[in-house]
Amino acid sequence: MVTIPPAPRVKTRVKVAAYCRVSDLTGRLPGSLAAQVAHFHSLIASTPGWEEASVYSDLGITGTSTTHRDGFNAMMDAARAGAFEILLVKSISRLARNTVDLLATIRELTALGVSVRFERENINTSTASGELLLTLLASFAQEESRSLSENVKWAIRKRFEAGGTNSFVLFGYTWTGTGFVIKPDEADIIRRIFRDYLAGISPEKIADALNAEDAPSRYGGAFCGSVIRRWLENPRFKGCELLQKTYNHTPRGKRIRNEGEHPRYWVEDALPAIIDEPTWQAVQDELAARRDSGGRALTPTGGTGALTHKVICSVCARRFHRRTKTRRHITYKFWWCESATRGQGNPCHAPQIRETHLQAAIATALGWDTYDPALVHRLIQRITVSPTRRITVHTTSGQVASADLPEATSPKPATAA
Repeated sequence: MVTIPPAPRVKTRVKVAAYCRVSDLTGRLPGSLAAQVAHFHSLIASTPGWEEASVYSDLGITGTSTTHRDGFNAMMDAARAGAFEILLVKSISRLARNTVDLLATIRELTALGVSVRFERENINTSTASGELLLTLLASFAQEESRSLSENVKWAIRKRFEAGGTNSFVLFGYTWTGTGFVIKPDEADIIRRIFRDYLAGISPEKIADALNAEDAPSRYGGAFCGSVIRRWLENPRFKGCELLQKTYNHTPRGKRIRNEGEHPRYWVEDALPAIIDEPTWQAVQDELAARRDSGGRALTPTGGTGALTHKVICSVCARRFHRRTKTRRHITYKFWWCESATRGQGNPCHAPQIRETHLQAAIATALGWDTYDPALVHRLIQRITVSPTRRITVHTTSGQVASADLPEATSPKPATAA
């Protein structure tokens, strides 16, 4: 008989990682994060049998959510790849301030064979009592986060009561640290936007024109109609500010429109005005008029030109809509009664009107040499169209004038030269 001695056991080193975080809610300096990182580097290096895998960190990120924490997500990816067996964390609140997120994270790490050790609370998740203690202490951490959030809200509301601003980035202005000053090149663009909108140009077309001219934006991006719509409604451009329009019900919740749940504060002369009061009010009146007219006018983007919402059917009193017709050799714009555009026949017998014919008829009725969209926008209240192709123009001064539209003709196909 031959005795085979046992093979010598090879001592393996345990791979250890650490996670550090400094929240933007605590007021701590970045040096606190550096101190945490240095501490864990030293602790792992000085502990026999430990081998450092990595130290993961997040700076200036709240612990109420795991969504935008790059260091945390990198740590979890490494755990799923088996990169370490022990995770060191300074305290429970550094890993998560939300009980649900914390327990979900701990349970996933445990399933992956990773034990988590919290220094301040002296908790090791590999022990039987670890998860029970975590549940209790995480609840305390969540309540601490709620309390911090309430303190921040209180400070913001006190600033609002004193007339302080709630935002420090606004196109047309530069924040100096104590107040706003007008930025001339951007202010010129704001004035142009308000002027063009009053001239009947839609926010989308204004944006297209600015982009085509390579007008400078704040960060080099393109102008877009949705942003221009918000600018048109923003009272800050006339020097006033409405504070606490929205609020967060919970630290992780979405912003909610303030419908009277909390005080709102209207501040006059909060910043230097770019737009004078009469111009700003004229734009608000036009925005309201387009919303009241229904259909696409429910938003300020509804306007496609000076005639939008002004051409009315004499039979059903609905508005004419602007459409595009494309044939093999030609594309053109025409206007047609809303009743007909619904695809249920043409009960009003409303004519389809070429846009060029409509413009020429308006100029003829009012005795103009040429059609002028700026004058149409400013002077014309409505234009009624009868089934006999006769238009009647009603001006804001009470003048009424009529003209006949030319008979509809089929477009002639283009011929080769």
